[in-house]
Amino acid sequence: SETLKTTGKPAKIRLVADRGTIKADRNDLSFVMVEITDEAGNVVPYADRITVNFEISGNGSIAGVGNGSPSDMDSFEQPKRRSFQGRCLAIVRPENQPGEIVLTASSEGLAGDKAIIISK
Repeated sequence: SETLKTTGKPAKIRLVADRGTIKADRNDLSFVMVEITDEAGNVVPYADRITVNFEISGNGSIAGVGNGSPSDMDSFEQPKRRSFQGRCLAIVRPENQPGEIVLTASSEGLAGDKAIIISK
């Protein structure tokens, strides 16, 4: 069975990394899904064009960003991305040294979130 819920207004950003630990190798990547959620944690599917700003600290960098929208022609190399259907994506690349990488996402009017990725 399935349950359908009506979502509330966009309230928070949630970051979900595909892996919390990656190799300290420039060829290894972590894909971090960014979800725009309501207060209850439900993804808001109509949350389009909300600009999410990214900051990264530690032994890593942002390799690219995206949102899956076929009509969005913004650069993939900027530290920000507009949401499409309540989501966007940040790709984190580690440096060649082990350590902690912290990706922070923020947007005006929304509670932000952090993802911690360990490179070994």
